[in-house]
Amino acid sequence: MKRNTGPATPLTFRAGTAEDFSECAELWMRALALRDGTPSDPEMKRKASAKLTAPGGILSIAESQSGTHGFALAVDEKPACDARTAHLALLAVDPAYQGRGLGRALLANMTQLLVTDGFAEVSLRVLEANMSARKIYEKAGWKIAGCGIFEDSGRPYIRYLLGLAQNDP
Repeated sequence: MKRNTGPATPLTFRAGTAEDFSECAELWMRALALRDGTPSDPEMKRKASAKLTAPGGILSIAESQSGTHGFALAVDEKPACDARTAHLALLAVDPAYQGRGLGRALLANMTQLLVTDGFAEVSLRVLEANMSARKIYEKAGWKIAGCGIFEDSGRPYIRYLLGLAQNDP
């Protein structure tokens, strides 16, 4: 299978707003349907919408003139602590844009936003079987920090951490 090497149109990143929540939830569902080979699940959409609309989220949108092609959502896990910790709650790329480096670009963009905002560390959980996503995280310097089972699906996940402090390698 031939992979695309780059987006056909220039992409820009911007901060997401409440007006983006519905479109991001739809995009999340399309990406899940492709990844899992399953039809859209209203409960999964509800959970994604709840994450998107929760207070304190940091939403980054990747778009072109033709629309939104991906997004990343991080949440502040310890806002009252000296060392702020974020959790990358959602990251999705429109299936039509997958394989073009947009996932890596969204991850890098979100990481830079978190560094700029003073976060010391960021975590994420990814399906153990999602090797394409795991390779992206590991190439970007994320380290395996544990494993578990997603409560909603019962599927195993790998937990990753990335140090964001200036003195981290």
